[in-house]
Amino acid sequence: MFRFLSVLLCLVSLTACTIRPATDYNVDQDFSQYKDFAFAPLAEDAVLSIDEQRIQAELAKQLQAKGLQAVEQEQADMLVAYRIDEASELEAIGGNFTFGMGSRHGMIGVSSPDRYKERKYGKLVVEFIDPKAKSLIWRSISQSKLGETMGPERRAEFIQKQLGLMLESYPPKPEA
Repeated sequence: MFRFLSVLLCLVSLTACTIRPATDYNVDQDFSQYKDFAFAPLAEDAVLSIDEQRIQAELAKQLQAKGLQAVEQEQADMLVAYRIDEASELEAIGGNFTFGMGSRHGMIGVSSPDRYKERKYGKLVVEFIDPKAKSLIWRSISQSKLGETMGPERRAEFIQKQLGLMLESYPPKPEA
């Protein structure tokens, strides 16, 4: 029994740590009208990166699992656009905060970081477009970081997991 509770507690804590994507959509849109999709056109001389190939394959798989059919762009009810936005954050290296106690006095010491290092990462963005209205109808942005140094297996796993989280709420349920 203890082992079962331990495993359950670990699973619940891992689920709680999942960073949910930011999703937005047109609340007046009837999403039931979209039965098929195609990927938005690329620039004429564009070459699909390895990550873009992974994204397209996973998006197609997950959208088809939701009952949408992949068709040619001219016949599509909905266009699917995606990209990886580059973002960065600064990491402070060095610096510290210390506290000490002696027999007659206490002491606090603070130092600022010695250096900063910029870490670059990608944020996965998926958008659904109504080609007839030429308007964006649904958008989701991953809040997890696609790291520059991830290996091929980790990148593929990251993309699969993030797209799963992003499309979990598609189609949006009408609020009662």
